[in-house]
Amino acid sequence: MRALLAAAALLLALPGAALSPDTAPTEKTARELARLESLASASPAARRLFAATRAVPRREVRGSGLPDPIGLRGGARPEIVLDALRLPGTGETDAELLLVLNSARALLAFPIPVVEAEQAAWQRTLLFAVERGAEDPAGFGSRLAKAVREGGARSEALERSALPPRTPWEPSETAVLRLPDDALPRAGLLLHLLETDPQRFYWAVEAGSAWPRGAARLSEIEDLYALRAKEIAALAAPPEGPYAVLGGRRYPAPLVRTAFLLRGTGEVERLRESLEAYDTVGLASARVAINRWRRAVGR
Repeated sequence: MRALLAAAALLLALPGAALSPDTAPTEKTARELARLESLASASPAARRLFAATRAVPRREVRGSGLPDPIGLRGGARPEIVLDALRLPGTGETDAELLLVLNSARALLAFPIPVVEAEQAAWQRTLLFAVERGAEDPAGFGSRLAKAVREGGARSEALERSALPPRTPWEPSETAVLRLPDDALPRAGLLLHLLETDPQRFYWAVEAGSAWPRGAARLSEIEDLYALRAKEIAALAAPPEGPYAVLGGRRYPAPLVRTAFLLRGTGEVERLRESLEAYDTVGLASARVAINRWRRAVGR
């Protein structure tokens, strides 16, 4: 059940996801949101995210049906969703992590779900976590260290839970790997993987997310433009069916439809720039911050 719900919480969930009627945050919720933001702002990464997403609307709902009490209604115009029924019972550390995660998702908003954007959003969240932990080693930092230790013990079992891979033309509606339900254990597991083997971290984010139909990898879209730009420009309409033929070669139709719809919009270039080379330059910065946090907590 959670795997199906998780699709709605991705950075770029399909438009029109069913949510309860929403409003601007009440005074009580707005105060709690401001308090969480103030706590999280001990991290420079969080301060940058909050500044960059200040214009993203915050909406309060009661019983949103999303897997987390702070989520995101995705698409090109994202909104951060606060579940007034569940937020009061959410631990402070979890709430900070979810606020930063969904701010990062909102910053990388894109017309379709993109694997790299979710990976980058989680990496920025973990950067926040270790920066925050280094500033508060006895509190946030200690809780994070405990979650990482537990995540290390959980990682082998998580990999054994892998389901058969999805077919190339119809993405799975369920997550391949099951990540922990709560934000701190989830962050602990992913931070363990980022620290020990970044490629396993990127795979866990991808495989542990329930991708809606139409999701893609940015690299696949860019490669298709590089190889078949003229053929895509010549299409009169987006292709139907499971495949599309370009230059005598068959491609998954959802990928070609995405490339057709995004041609000339500048969205692909904007997202690539927003990612800020997260898996090279960003990864190096994350490692420096992880080492600083480790020294601060003494473990």
